[in-house]
Amino acid sequence: MTFPEQLDGPKILILDGAMGTELYRRGVDISLPLWSASALWENPDIVHEIHTDYIKAGADIITTNTFRTDIRTFQKAGLSKQNARQATYTAVDLVKAAIKAAAPKRKIWIAGSMSPLEDCYHPELSPDYESAVTEHKIKASWLAESGVDFILIETMNSYNEALAATRAALSTGLAVITSFILINKDKILNGDPIDSAYTKLKAEGITAFSINCTHHNIISGFLNTYSHKIELPLAAYANAGYYDIEKGWQADPGFSPSKYSNIAKIWAKQGIKIIGGCCGTNPLHILRLWNSAEDA
Repeated sequence: MTFPEQLDGPKILILDGAMGTELYRRGVDISLPLWSASALWENPDIVHEIHTDYIKAGADIITTNTFRTDIRTFQKAGLSKQNARQATYTAVDLVKAAIKAAAPKRKIWIAGSMSPLEDCYHPELSPDYESAVTEHKIKASWLAESGVDFILIETMNSYNEALAATRAALSTGLAVITSFILINKDKILNGDPIDSAYTKLKAEGITAFSINCTHHNIISGFLNTYSHKIELPLAAYANAGYYDIEKGWQADPGFSPSKYSNIAKIWAKQGIKIIGGCCGTNPLHILRLWNSAEDA
């Protein structure tokens, strides 16, 4: 069965939760510019452990720790293109090893993560379209060569770079999910309309459409407004908080695993096919989401 065929079935798929903030919670340095990527060689055992914990919590999809394994980011850290390529391969190998170690009886899909080339919360830093296509094609080819099942383009903050990343990913022949961060229920972080982005990317041939790295209230507003208009499979994975431009990351203390479980039950009725966790979530959130999906 292919991943698109899986999405055509009745089952709601559970995506894993956060990697970067979970590494931090477990005592790992996630300093910029590499964020979670340095753990691939400094703390690979903890990356493996996190993947394994998400599988045991019920995740059907495990995301590679490749959010920041692009050439641009590695060069900022004084590293090379070859270093970025090796980190990407290592990240995929760690997911494969975790699947083998956990030995689940169900199929586990490997999502190859691609992110904005600059800071997720600063769309004004995004490169021009041609540069973005060139750089994203390299990353997408590494993910495809290393054996992911599909490419998950995450936390896109503008339509322009999302289009570049999507076309680059589709050139591999793999299924592609494109996911945006929203500033409100109608707009991507940079102000581009989300409904227009969906229409254009559907025409490009993406497999599913997604919202992530966004507070659950905004995602709920988006689903209330657009879920009945969207024909592609929908995915959503919320933050356990939100990002304030002046104050930085702000945790939402009320976003407990049980609360997210209740939210997920509502989203399931609105047609969500994939649900997981983003920044601040952990295996307990995923366990409760798995329980919600089983009840749906």
